[in-house]
Amino acid sequence: MKLSDFNKLNIDPRERVQIFIDGSNLYHGLKSECGTTKLDYLKFSEILANGRKLIRVNFYISTVDSKRDLTTAKQQQRFLEHLRHIPYITIQKRRLRYKGTQPSEKGLDVLIATDMLTGALRNCYDTAILVSGDGDFVGVLEEIKRAGKQVENATFSSSRSDALINAADLFIELSKKELSYCLK
Repeated sequence: MKLSDFNKLNIDPRERVQIFIDGSNLYHGLKSECGTTKLDYLKFSEILANGRKLIRVNFYISTVDSKRDLTTAKQQQRFLEHLRHIPYITIQKRRLRYKGTQPSEKGLDVLIATDMLTGALRNCYDTAILVSGDGDFVGVLEEIKRAGKQVENATFSSSRSDALINAADLFIELSKKELSYCLK
C-alpha cells in the first residue's frame, strides 16, 4: 500500500503504536531511492503513526569505530545527537565488527527482534511498525501476531522482502515522492 493510501485509512486514535527502525536498512533505502539520507525523523514517525498514539520510536544503528574512520564516526555522532532531541525515541547502538577492513553488523537484528517481541508480550503496544526490508524478521512478525498484536512493515520497494510483506498485516511502501515533505 502506498504511504498516501495508508494515511487515508480509518484508524482508531487510541491504538498504541511503536516504531522499530533498522537504521542501516533505512539509510541505504533513502540513499538509493531518494538520493539523500537527510530525513526529519519526527515527521517520518508521525506519518507512520497516522494519527494513532505513538508510544515510542526505537532506532537501531551500528556505530563506526573512530579509530578506523574518524570522519564517519564524527558524522554519526552528530546524527545521533540530533536524534536524541526527538521525543520518545530510544537509540540502540552496537559497534560494527571488522574482519580485516570489512565492517559487518552483528547482533542488531536480534536486538530489534527481541525488543519487538518483548514489547508485544508485555503489552507495550497494539501495533508494531517495522521499518526494514530484511526478511530475517519474518519469524518474529509471525510470533507477534500470534501474541495478538498487529504488525506493519514499511520500506522501499527496492529493499523489500516478499516473505516479510506476507508476514506483516500491512505493507507500507516508502518512496521519494511520498516522503518528500519529510526529506531535508
